[in-house]
Amino acid sequence: MLKAIIILVVIIAILVGGMLTLRSSRQTGMPSADVLKRATKRADSQAAKDEAER
Repeated sequence: MLKAIIILVVIIAILVGGMLTLRSSRQTGMPSADVLKRATKRADSQAAKDEAER
């Protein structure tokens, strides 16, 4: 019975730790709005250049 309680506590601790990690890193990979605007502009100009080459 004691083994089961210990295992349960370890599993709960792992789950809570994983959830806290996800919560703190949810915006880490998102670039700023300026970067997204520049990327869109670059993609549009590249598409126009590719279209002009046809």
